[in-house]
Amino acid sequence: MNSYKFIVNPIAGAGKAKSLIPAIRENFRQAGANFDIYQTNAPRDAIEAAEKAAQDGFNVLVAVGGDGTVNEVLNGIAGRKVILATLPGGKGNDFATAVNMPRDIDAACQDLLRAETKDIDLGRVMDRYFINSVGVGFDAAVARRVNDGVKLFKGVSAYVYAFFEILFNYEVVDIEIDLGMGPMKSSPLLVAVGIGQAYGGGMRIVPDAIQDDGLFDVCIFDDMNRLSLIYHFPKVFSGKLKEIRQAGMYQAQEIRLKLSEERPLHMEGEIFMGDQMHFTLQSKAMKVLTGSQSK
Repeated sequence: MNSYKFIVNPIAGAGKAKSLIPAIRENFRQAGANFDIYQTNAPRDAIEAAEKAAQDGFNVLVAVGGDGTVNEVLNGIAGRKVILATLPGGKGNDFATAVNMPRDIDAACQDLLRAETKDIDLGRVMDRYFINSVGVGFDAAVARRVNDGVKLFKGVSAYVYAFFEILFNYEVVDIEIDLGMGPMKSSPLLVAVGIGQAYGGGMRIVPDAIQDDGLFDVCIFDDMNRLSLIYHFPKVFSGKLKEIRQAGMYQAQEIRLKLSEERPLHMEGEIFMGDQMHFTLQSKAMKVLTGSQSK
């Protein structure tokens, strides 16, 4: 029988994650399941809580929050024989969407109790694991702006607002990119590396990505006229970004980036800074719990 540890980020989604706790308790008590709920109280707390929960014998670790909460829980359990799960309670919830987890809390809890799982790929860069996506450059600057707080907006609308705010001020840098075929020099607007297809609340930056194919999907988006970028922007939601000439789509098992100067990197809601990045992939290295919601 599975034992569940819910790690809740109480401030995720402006309190949405915390509001799910009563429904979690009710569903799991009625099912007679073995479970425990923990609320985080500081950055990185979810990493330590997840690691301790795995040591205590919980075999399903449920991140309740957004993609940043998922990433912290992941980094507490990567390499252990446990199952990663999530309940969507944050701004973007792209990983929850990628594993078909329903937005309705009761339906999602029932999916957790049914515990259908699959093994998906696991990425690593800058000494940190990721399971969905990483972006370097313009998109990371947008994500950092969202993390700083966008009044009156949340979810996808916050990312759209930040996109236009950053748009005319961002300066590209030179990047040496090696996808396993030797280095190539570029000055792209952004480089996105995906195991899943989307980030930023549904922006399908690498629309052909498959979670368990043993490959990163990579979008190298060349710098372009800002008005043209505004015109093409909606295509990132429809999955038609790859139709744009400036959006080069690639696949690789390993990636190296060398930037001429530090730029932000966003990893599932978390922001880092760096100028050298080495991406490695472990095929089907993480067991995740999947939902029943149709894509």
